[in-house]
Amino acid sequence: METVLDAALSYVERGWGVIALSPNEKIPVADKLLQPNGSKSYTTDPEHVRKLWATYPKANVGIVTGEASQLSVVDFDSKQAYDEVFAKIGAAPTTLRVKTPRGIHLYLAYTPELKQTAGMVGINGLDIRQEGGYVVAPPSRVKDKTYTWVNESTELGTWDKLVELQDSYKPVQQPRTGVSTLSGVVDQPTWVSEYLSNGAPEGQRNDVATRLAGYLNSKRISEDIARGLLESFRLACNPPMDERELDAVVRSIYSRYVPSEGVYTAEDLSAPIVDLSIANRRVFRWVEEDLVVDVSRIADKGSSLDCVLVFKTHTTHLYGPTRLNLLSSSSRESLVRQLKHRKAMNWPMCLDQIAQLISQSIIDQSAGLDMRSYTPENVDNGWSVRPFVQRNSPTLIYGMGGEGKSTVALAILLSKATGERFLPDIDPGVPAGVMYCDWEDTPESFYATANALLDGKGMTWQDVVEPVIYKRFHGALSDHVDSIQRDIVANNIELLCIDSLIAASDEDTNDAVAARTWHQIMSSLNVASIGITHVSKGGSDPYGSVYFWNLARSVWQVEKETEDQANTIIALQQRKSNNTGLTEPFGLHVGFEVDENTKPKSIQYALADLSTTENLVKKLTTAQHIISVLEGTQMYGEDVVKELKDLGIKEGTIVKNLQRMKQRGTIEQLPSGMYRVNKDTE
Repeated sequence: METVLDAALSYVERGWGVIALSPNEKIPVADKLLQPNGSKSYTTDPEHVRKLWATYPKANVGIVTGEASQLSVVDFDSKQAYDEVFAKIGAAPTTLRVKTPRGIHLYLAYTPELKQTAGMVGINGLDIRQEGGYVVAPPSRVKDKTYTWVNESTELGTWDKLVELQDSYKPVQQPRTGVSTLSGVVDQPTWVSEYLSNGAPEGQRNDVATRLAGYLNSKRISEDIARGLLESFRLACNPPMDERELDAVVRSIYSRYVPSEGVYTAEDLSAPIVDLSIANRRVFRWVEEDLVVDVSRIADKGSSLDCVLVFKTHTTHLYGPTRLNLLSSSSRESLVRQLKHRKAMNWPMCLDQIAQLISQSIIDQSAGLDMRSYTPENVDNGWSVRPFVQRNSPTLIYGMGGEGKSTVALAILLSKATGERFLPDIDPGVPAGVMYCDWEDTPESFYATANALLDGKGMTWQDVVEPVIYKRFHGALSDHVDSIQRDIVANNIELLCIDSLIAASDEDTNDAVAARTWHQIMSSLNVASIGITHVSKGGSDPYGSVYFWNLARSVWQVEKETEDQANTIIALQQRKSNNTGLTEPFGLHVGFEVDENTKPKSIQYALADLSTTENLVKKLTTAQHIISVLEGTQMYGEDVVKELKDLGIKEGTIVKNLQRMKQRGTIEQLPSGMYRVNKDTE
């Protein structure tokens, strides 16, 4: 099966400019070195293409349109749009065609007379991609649906009749006090036109961009077209909004919000778009009415549907939080009486829509897959930082307080940001941005620890090649998803850390909902993550619901043994691994220096022999114990058994491991019958 990299190289051979798009999405990858300006950073260099996909192996591929690639692309977003054009000017010419998840792309020889528009000639679902535009190309997948060629070997055609049809269309311009038509896209209220023309003040740019993106999403304008339309807003802001910041807003709205279907509407209340990405939370946006309702802590109890609601505009808090049973008419009527003094709205229908959509989303089941026609996705389970974190997967690190969990996590993050090994025998891969989301400490403490780790490697901040973003948070993690997503896009974040899961939760962490919410948020962010948490009362498992353990792809336990300030050893034991074999437990010696104020001055990790410790030796596997007693010597099997039985290991377990290790070649048995470590595997 052709890979995306193979396809991108073949497009470059045709002379087409290509860009890397975020996995499963349409927005360009934000990389300040390889692709700093989105679609404007297209390439026709095969070596640059190989670097892009080596760095982002799961990326989709886009082809830029216009003069750069000598391509004009007609995008039919539905069969109805094609039928309307057919009725006006007849069938499309013979040319390259791509089947998209909702329609078809026609690739034409570059036709400068065609204007880049959305909804051209008054036909919804018909877009033209020209200068500055791009299209998602095969074999990319968006929302798990694939783009495929219909006739890849066909020559490019032209379509003069489409040019004539476009030239003949004269959209009616309305005064700015009513509804205007801009760029032939969609009828737009005055507030949309004003923001697109005038931008927004610096403190409101993100909020306004979110509202505009939500409006375009509600009108079913595709994500890439919406981003192009919002470019005028970005440039109109004073100062102009950063490209990556706007990319993050558009990505967040389109990846999480969907237009509602089959909901009650009225002349004075439109249908909202809805964020369904988190298990017990829904966010509703009525973009035309400028209303956002955040519904959290949803609990379906059969006879009641309880939740907590917060009402706001895109810039101002209106009311809440307030608890409500959505199935109680009297409770809703009481809330309406409170809300009508805050904002003029059709509040009864608004609450009806919320109740209807939440009830519907709880009972809806996802569509089944017919495996006869299913094409498996190429899932990249490669490492972000080996052996701790895989790409786009959550890892848990847990232990008692003061065991060094946060410092180990920070060492992993610094390894990723620099490409250097802050922990022995790890592989950080290609450097990328990292982010530390902190609910428990302070920026000063984080900075001091990071400085000490850098000092331990003989480095300074000048040696850190990718961003290390720190943010101090209060309240629930679910309340900060938008801002975290913006930072991920703006700083090429591949790995983030949540410290700690207990402090970041707005649920009882013993409840499965808390674990499910954390996992869904991490999945929606589409990056590798480390969640730091504490131990349960028994001290052997992570605190809280067993689903934290179940939903994490990898779980590591940290334990410490300290003889004195200069001699601290920690054991790292991988307790669970879904996608790889378990890594054997290993020890780290922590070299720790402090200044005159007892603040960390230098921290350095080195491998430690756990067999020399009093308590952590119990963390070693039987195989590791056997290697330890055979190191530098030869012993009969019964002597190995005698040595290890004193540690509480059963004789049968020792004998089985000796045979297994002999078969694997880890140890060898000499003619005398004695065992020794195989020198070829040391």
